[in-house]
Amino acid sequence: MSMPDLKILVADDDPGARELICAILDAEGWPCPTTVEDGDVALSHLGKDHWDILVTDLDMPRMRGDELVLHALEVDPDLSIVVTTGDGTVGNAVDLIKMGATDFIPKPYDVDDFLASMERAKTRALGIHEVKGMRQTVEALLVALESKDRYLNGHSARVRDMAVKLGEFSGLDRGQLRALSHAALLHDIGKIGVHEDVLNKNGPLTDDEYDLIKKHPRMSADIIAPVLFLQPSLAGVLHHHEKWDGSGYPDGLTGEQIPLMARIIAVVDAFDAMTSDRSYRGAMTVVEAVARIREGAGTQFDPRIAALFDQYKDEIFESEEVTQ
Repeated sequence: MSMPDLKILVADDDPGARELICAILDAEGWPCPTTVEDGDVALSHLGKDHWDILVTDLDMPRMRGDELVLHALEVDPDLSIVVTTGDGTVGNAVDLIKMGATDFIPKPYDVDDFLASMERAKTRALGIHEVKGMRQTVEALLVALESKDRYLNGHSARVRDMAVKLGEFSGLDRGQLRALSHAALLHDIGKIGVHEDVLNKNGPLTDDEYDLIKKHPRMSADIIAPVLFLQPSLAGVLHHHEKWDGSGYPDGLTGEQIPLMARIIAVVDAFDAMTSDRSYRGAMTVVEAVARIREGAGTQFDPRIAALFDQYKDEIFESEEVTQ
């Protein structure tokens, strides 16, 4: 996506402010923004089309800017938002930054400061466009993987959804949950390099075959390592088969040496595997699988994470409509 392709929406009840923003952007070669007079109209536009950048004032009739920001992020969490604010509402703007707005600038603003703020929003918007392209590539890889292993059908998405829910109960913040989501979705991507005969073998694996399977966490990490936005997810992918007592792989890490993200994935990955059909066995019931998680606390699993999984299992299962 290039600069002329950027779609910018401006919400401000002051016609002079709207005209000023248009004039500043036009003078610097930015695409002409769409302008609206209040948050209610802006939200209607956001619901009907894709936008890259929202510039909004806070003090507006019908729907205030702070309410607009919250609704806008619900419509599109990737939207870049620049908040313009009078002196009396700077505190509100700072709170909105914490909730996901990109930047804010006090009124009356210096032209250079406004352009600098817009440049930051543009950089973020262009980066998100690139990330979305990467996500499409990742999704294609997952489709290819799940076509090789019929027992993985839907597994990656289920593990992601349950991992994020368990991550919330484990106290992870928004950025950590995003990294966890990517790691959980991609934890098995390295299996694309394992032959179908091994993935779908109807019976116990030989030692050599198991050694090959054990390479998939490192292969998964190698695949995603070049992708910049996936860097925070690497440790979760690489270490999701480590065990609390040190008997796991690839590095035999113990206890809290294992990254928290990987400890979370380990629990929900094991649960989903146990409650799914495999080439070598049928699916366990949910009750049986939860009992196995309890039994593995302190040996295979982080005892705190296993306990949280047990405590909040109903809420976690709701994310995937797990059949009891």
